[in-house]
Amino acid sequence: MVQGLTRTAALAPLTGVVFAILAVVALFISGDRPDADASAEAAVQFWTDNATANNVGALLEALAAVALLFFGASLWRALRRGEGNGGLLPLAAMGGGVVAAAGFGVDAAIRIAAADVAGEVDPVVTQTISAVWVNYGTPIVIGIATLIFAASLSALRTQVIPLWLAWIGIVISVALFTPIGFFASLAAFLWVVVVSAALWRHEAAGGAAPVDQV
Repeated sequence: MVQGLTRTAALAPLTGVVFAILAVVALFISGDRPDADASAEAAVQFWTDNATANNVGALLEALAAVALLFFGASLWRALRRGEGNGGLLPLAAMGGGVVAAAGFGVDAAIRIAAADVAGEVDPVVTQTISAVWVNYGTPIVIGIATLIFAASLSALRTQVIPLWLAWIGIVISVALFTPIGFFASLAAFLWVVVVSAALWRHEAAGGAAPVDQV
């Protein structure tokens, strides 16, 4: 039993890879998104034509949120190992993961609601839900940026993740709030994948040395 739990803990960082894959697929599976100011008729047409795709996308987002929570816990454990029990940054990183996971959950709920009511209620209702969805994303950005920024700052002191990856993480976390935020979000997913792999290697090696020395 103990060995099984240890093996599971060692694999836990790879949930970051699972999260990134599910989130990216969910992002691009929605179809050609309407503009926030699209007409009611255009909004209804979009959600009617892409109902199945968005229901699947919502399911993938929900699963991505679960994977992100596990990745955030794994990252917190690794950062706490380097910072010590009193470190603030590991807790901030995990908190960012919780906020982002909740954000993905809300985004999924909005997609399900829009796909469900399209063509069944006043078109203005669908238009409103659609406009909210198109403009939604701030909680996700805040959460992911906090997770990456806190983890990167911690790594600059502890080298729990490679220093070059920490500096890239700081740049990404700032860029998420700029006009190139969409591209920064794609870079953030890639950052999570690379960190997941690094932490997995670290756990597989017993967690005794900094990641960049494994």
